[in-house]
Amino acid sequence: MFAMNNSASVSYILSSELLLTGTCNQKCGHCSVVNNDSPLLSLNDLNRKLKNLSENGASEVALISGEYPQDYPHIQIALSQYGFSSFYDYLREACLAALSHKLIPVLRVGYLDSSMLASLENTGAVIKIDVVSSNQTGAGECFEFARRRTPKAGRKAIEAVHRHRIPYSLGFITGIGESESDRLEMIREISEFCGADPYLQDVRIAYFQPEPNCLLKHRPPLGFESVKRIVIALRKAFPVHHISIPPFLFNRYPELVEHGLNDLGSVPIFTGSTAYSDFFMPSYENMKLRLLKINSHLYERSPLTTPAAMNRPELSETLVAVNQKIEKRNRAPISLIDNDYCFVCGVRNPISLKIPTKASTKGNTCTFSWTPGPHFQSYAGVLHGGIINTLLDEAMGYAIMGENLCRLIVTADMKVKYLRPAPIGLPITIAATVSGQKRNHIFARGSVISQDGSVIAEAEGHFVEMINKAGPIATENTGTENIVGTSHC
Repeated sequence: MFAMNNSASVSYILSSELLLTGTCNQKCGHCSVVNNDSPLLSLNDLNRKLKNLSENGASEVALISGEYPQDYPHIQIALSQYGFSSFYDYLREACLAALSHKLIPVLRVGYLDSSMLASLENTGAVIKIDVVSSNQTGAGECFEFARRRTPKAGRKAIEAVHRHRIPYSLGFITGIGESESDRLEMIREISEFCGADPYLQDVRIAYFQPEPNCLLKHRPPLGFESVKRIVIALRKAFPVHHISIPPFLFNRYPELVEHGLNDLGSVPIFTGSTAYSDFFMPSYENMKLRLLKINSHLYERSPLTTPAAMNRPELSETLVAVNQKIEKRNRAPISLIDNDYCFVCGVRNPISLKIPTKASTKGNTCTFSWTPGPHFQSYAGVLHGGIINTLLDEAMGYAIMGENLCRLIVTADMKVKYLRPAPIGLPITIAATVSGQKRNHIFARGSVISQDGSVIAEAEGHFVEMINKAGPIATENTGTENIVGTSHC
C-alpha cells in the first residue's frame, strides 16, 4: 500500500470476462458457473467479443472455462468442428487472439497439467490459481465431488506454472467450511512457499458468496471480522503484493482498506461477473466516491506487476497499448467507459431500448428509426417528451463521435423544440448531424420525423470533447479546425 500523506492508494484492473464453456469435470460445492450442457465458444464469436472489449478500452480479458471440459463428448465434437486437436490448442489460440486485440489474456480454467501449460508458453497468458486451506472431500463438504481440490494440489499447481515461467494470480478460497486456524496457517505456508516468486503477480481473497445454483447455497458467508483477519494475515504474509477482494465484497466492507486492503483486483466493468451475474459491477466513479469517504485514492493499474511477467517478448506491443490506455484514464478528469449498458443502445442492459446507434452512424451523421411502445408514453397514446430528448441527445452524440467512435464527449447544453405529439405504436426517425465546432466544443442539430414526414421535434446540442482519437472533423461552420483533446490513436 502506497502512502499519500494520511491517505491510502487503492488500485484496480479495468477487466472483462468471457465464458468459453461452463462444462467441467469437477463439481465444486462453491461454484455457480458449472453447466455440463454448456457449449464451447467458437473462435469467430470469441474474436468478435474481443474486438468489442478492446475498442471499449478493457486492459485484460479473463477467459473462463470449467476444468478439463474435453472429457465431455460435445466439447470434443466442437473442438473437432473448430479445427482443434485438443482443448490445449484451443486455449492457446484464444490467448493469442486476445493478444492480437491488445488485451492481456487471463485464464481461469482450473488446475492445468504440464502438457497444457507447455502449450500456453509464449502466449502472454496469466493464470489464476485458487488454493484451499483444508481437505473438504468428505460427504456433504465443498469438494465431495471434486477430489482434486486439496491443499497439496494447489501447491503443485503453483509449482507447475513457475516451472513453465507463466505469471499467475493467487487466490485463497475462504468461507467454504475451513476453520480459521487452517485458513490463516495456509496463508503463512503459501507465503513461505511462493511469496518471493517473480511470477506471482497479486494475491486475492476468493471469497465464497452463496448463489442459488451452487451446492453450498445455504452456507452463510464470512462476516466482517473474519474477513478483516484474513486481510491482516495476507498483508503480513505478502507485504509487497497487491491484496484484493471481489467488487461485491468491497461494496459491503470498504473499511477493509484501513486493515491492509490495497487493491480491488480485476473489476469486470465491461461484461459483469460470470460467477455473480446478479451483482451490478460498480463504476470507477462509484468506487472512487466510496474510497474518498475513508480518505483513500483510487487508481487503475496494469494486470502485470513484475519484470518477469512484463518482459515477455510476445507481450511487447500489447503491453504498450494497455499502459497507454491506463495512463490516459488515470490522467482524465472523468471516467468515460462504454460497458454496453447505455439506456438507449446498451446490449447488456435488460431495459435498454436496444437501438443500434453505432451501426446507424455514417461519417458524422446518425440516423435510426424506432417504434415506441405504450410503456414510454406520457398522456395516452403520446410518447413522453423525455424519451424524445434522450433519443435526440443520443443521435447528436453519435454524430459527433463519428462512425469510428474516435471521440469521447459529454453533453454540455441542449435545446429542444417540441412541434407536435409523437404517436405511440408508429415508427419515428431520428436524424442528427454536426453543425459546427470551436476547439473542443462541438455543436450538432437533430430532428425527430414521423412516418408521414412531418417534423415532431428539433434540437440543437452543445457537446464537449474529452478524448480525441482521430484528427479534426469537417463542419460547415469552421472547416477543419483542430480539436484540443488527448490523442487516443
